[in-house]
Amino acid sequence: MKHAYLRFFVMALGCMLCAASAQAHSGKARFHMIIDTDAAADDLRTLCMLLGNREAEVLAVTTTEGALSAEEAGKKVKALLLEFHHEGVPVGVGRTNNTRTPEWRQRSQQIAWGDSAKADDEYPSAVEILYSEIDGEKEPVVLVALGPLTNIGDLIREHPDAVDQIERIVWYGAPERRFLKQVDANYDADRKAARDILRSGIPLAIVASNPDSPMEITSELINSIARIKTPYARKIVSTHRNEPLSTLIDEGHLKAWDDLVAVYLYEPSLFKEEPTINGHTRICMLKSKDEEPAVEARILKILKGLPDSENRVFYTFPTRYEDYSEDVIPIMDRVIDHHGESEWRAAVLTNELHGHLGVYALVGVKMGIRAREYFNIGVDDFTVMSYAGSEPPISCMNDGLQVGTGATIGHGLITVAKTGHPRPEATFTFKGKTIRLQLKREYADRIREDVRRGVALYGKETEPYWKYVRKLALEYWDKFDRHDIFDLYVEN
Repeated sequence: MKHAYLRFFVMALGCMLCAASAQAHSGKARFHMIIDTDAAADDLRTLCMLLGNREAEVLAVTTTEGALSAEEAGKKVKALLLEFHHEGVPVGVGRTNNTRTPEWRQRSQQIAWGDSAKADDEYPSAVEILYSEIDGEKEPVVLVALGPLTNIGDLIREHPDAVDQIERIVWYGAPERRFLKQVDANYDADRKAARDILRSGIPLAIVASNPDSPMEITSELINSIARIKTPYARKIVSTHRNEPLSTLIDEGHLKAWDDLVAVYLYEPSLFKEEPTINGHTRICMLKSKDEEPAVEARILKILKGLPDSENRVFYTFPTRYEDYSEDVIPIMDRVIDHHGESEWRAAVLTNELHGHLGVYALVGVKMGIRAREYFNIGVDDFTVMSYAGSEPPISCMNDGLQVGTGATIGHGLITVAKTGHPRPEATFTFKGKTIRLQLKREYADRIREDVRRGVALYGKETEPYWKYVRKLALEYWDKFDRHDIFDLYVEN
């Protein structure tokens, strides 16, 4: 075991030396954004790219009338967020803009964003969500517009004080037709809102494909995305390998449109910027067909995310069999595939920190990852109040909470409540919003009974007892799904 542990860190050092030229990553988001969408197929791809990338903090999603009605789009977006377990990302629905129903609306309605039956029927207004999230955010906000500009136009008219907090708007559109030689549905749906924003003084990047050679979304690109093992990539693949999108791909009709907004945010060098009448607006057109391989590579890179987005010492976290104990190897692939790399990483580090494979330590890991997932944030982003006390075994949960969330004692982000009734429960607060997670009674009872049985068989803290606990921990690590084992309550 000692030699395996040494090999683990020698290999990690090698990874760091090989990546010496790579830039370190702070783990903090580069972009604090609100995404406004009309729920077309290209919007789905763009949302998956941005929701799944830790460099983007998606504060909220609002919907506008375009490919779908704003209400239909709201249910699609909420269904998608629920599928990704990002229930804490607010959704706002815009008003009707009386636009002509586009010919692709029926196709857009058929795309399976998620289980719409689980989505709410009523939502706050888009302007309400835009204003509250912009007003409550310390960092300047990027508005990512994937449809008509109705909601943003309404925002600056009703809340002009919000303008100063908007870093820029990045919009897929084409108001200057003489230059772009193309008709744009996003502009046509609400020309007044577009003109108001052009006059507002807010920095505006208008992203556009090259009208002479728009880039296709091909089956080869979808196959490349299929090799990325994240729920966001899997959603793109499942929707694009089924009707109606599979036929559109086969016919060469599906193009990279709104996807280019995400590509522009991460790789503006692929776009040619053209002057406009005013000084705050830029037309950013994909340079030429020669750039398409680089665009595809950037789409894949955004979906993969930075390899070091959660690491500060490792460049990539070790997943070679030879670096792990013999009894851990059989569950590795299954756990990583089912629970994800973030949970695997946090569980490995927690168990090393904890000194043994601990049952409640793993519960803490899964609880912390679930809370981060709810808000769709990275490590070290919220405060935690633990009710696990300071007496083992329940207090072992605190180690897992710290590693799973990055809310460590050293950062002053975790507090252990003084309570006469320690329990596997914690609250998580992010930007004034608090949720409570507690281990469901059936799982808590199972753990207590399993531990009681080990004490009866082997005595407390004997060598056979710790072997028994290790075996239990491996089973829980593998079989306990963080989406099933906790009760979740929204406190405010």
